[in-house]
Amino acid sequence: MSAYQEKSDLQLAEFIASGNHAAFAELVTRHTDKFFALAFRTLQHQGDAEDVVQNAFLKFWQRPQLWQADKAKFTTWFYRVIINACHDSRRRGSRETSAEPEVFERVLPICLSEETLADEKQTRVWRQSCVESGIRALPISQRDALNLVVYNEVPQRQAAEILGVSVKALESLLVRAKRNLTDHINALKNQAERAHTADEVSNV
Repeated sequence: MSAYQEKSDLQLAEFIASGNHAAFAELVTRHTDKFFALAFRTLQHQGDAEDVVQNAFLKFWQRPQLWQADKAKFTTWFYRVIINACHDSRRRGSRETSAEPEVFERVLPICLSEETLADEKQTRVWRQSCVESGIRALPISQRDALNLVVYNEVPQRQAAEILGVSVKALESLLVRAKRNLTDHINALKNQAERAHTADEVSNV
């Protein structure tokens, strides 16, 4: 067990300010998974997400004083750093369409029994693909809210603080995001049903 595992984020930051590599390694290990999950869902490209998280941690190593503990929890502040870095990365040149549904399942696995039939799996993968394409089509504010609260399971009050909005405004973003996703999925479902019907007619 690391001597720093029982230390708080604030204590680790104080050690990091003194150039303590072990404390920095503990902070990275403690939080990388959730920050990468958010970056990956935002950018939908593994390499870009890894770069964002790595560069964000590197900047924190170089300037730990950027986090003001009296104003926000470390995770709240760093989520904001990650989101802003993701937006900057997308403006420089997005590669978000390169991720496949199976990749998302490795980051945020969906619990299914081993007895799931092949057709059920195909339906699940198709629906997941629809969801991801729907998320890509959302306005950035709605996408950020959904990724934080639904996929990263950040409490709404903390998510609102990260995004710089009120809890009520966050709830409104979530409602609109879910409604837009439902409309998107239904539209794709109707399109698939029409294509299937057309195939059946052509095969008669």
